[in-house]
Amino acid sequence: MTEGQSKTKSIAFFVLKIGLLCVAFLFVSKQVSWLDRVVLKDGTILEGLITSGFDSPDATLTIEPQGKEEVAIPPESIDTRSFGIKTTFGKLSPSNYALGMLLIFCMYCLGVARWRALLEAQGIRASYGRAFRLTFVGFFWNNLMPGMTGGDVPKAVLIAKDSPGRRSEAVSTVIVDRVIGLAALAGLSALAILSNFSTFKEQGYVVFGVLGLCGLLFICFFSKRVRRRLHISDILNRLPLNGILKKLDSAFQGYRNSPKTLLFAVGISVAAHICNITSVFVFGQDLGIDVPLLTYFATVPIIFIASSIPLFPGGWGVREYAFIAVFTAVGTDAAYKSNLVILSVIIGLSMMAWSLLGGVFLFMGRKDGEIPTDLDENSWPEDQEEVLS
Repeated sequence: MTEGQSKTKSIAFFVLKIGLLCVAFLFVSKQVSWLDRVVLKDGTILEGLITSGFDSPDATLTIEPQGKEEVAIPPESIDTRSFGIKTTFGKLSPSNYALGMLLIFCMYCLGVARWRALLEAQGIRASYGRAFRLTFVGFFWNNLMPGMTGGDVPKAVLIAKDSPGRRSEAVSTVIVDRVIGLAALAGLSALAILSNFSTFKEQGYVVFGVLGLCGLLFICFFSKRVRRRLHISDILNRLPLNGILKKLDSAFQGYRNSPKTLLFAVGISVAAHICNITSVFVFGQDLGIDVPLLTYFATVPIIFIASSIPLFPGGWGVREYAFIAVFTAVGTDAAYKSNLVILSVIIGLSMMAWSLLGGVFLFMGRKDGEIPTDLDENSWPEDQEEVLS
């Protein structure tokens, strides 16, 4: 690839990312409004500021329409109601928001400990501080890469370059880390769903499908008998980039001798996801979304799994749609639609705020040489086997 072609590709990729972000934010903006909105059964629409009657659908609601006097509306006259940004954010408690932010940070710190254990199982020594810095650099790149886990790619490149002679093993830790995190997230949701399967039946199909896929991957990688019967080695030889895949497959096999590490990683993943889901619950309660904690544990994992699909940078747009679709599917009042979108936005902004710490590490790393400067996708090796060699 010539220098001109590389520059053109870089510009096109940048424009595509900006375009996708614009589409995502356009979708989000269409789901919320600044003003509260009440639709009466006779078709009348009132937009303004709801001053009372927030918390109960059976209470008389008062709204102050723009430029008009306050109106009291009995509950039997109301068809639908939704809260605008001003009203919703006004419900946020600074202390509860700080608690939610702390829980998100705890989730990240537990994730660092999980990845560090997986690195050590592959014979790669990394201090907690080093693992912390690289993890947060990955979080920073989540803001620019498709999906909520797109930062795993730069993270894998960084740890591979930092581990000469064991680069395949280094990359494998990032993949295993993500799969274990996904399986633990689905497992938590499955436990909540099984406790009330009649309510969460449809969500159960998704969750048990994810768990089945994770279980299938585990068996294919670690069962020698299954590998022989499925002729995994022959399949790998016939696939494109078989050199890379065989190196990674060999690295994955190293975890067969580290069952305690894998169990530790699963346990710490569960703790991390409990922190994350609880933070969503704390924010949701402040926003007036009157949903039991069990519902959050059954639904939020599905939302995060869906948000990991690499469509829009940072999962924006997908996460908001998933919040509406999943929560309303389990019976959440349609009046909370805008609140659910705002809840998703708060979560996205809170995670973005913590990810900026990774931007600081990236800037400092470029200065002292700790983090490679050639993190741009166009400067990665044309032959990807070079990364893993």
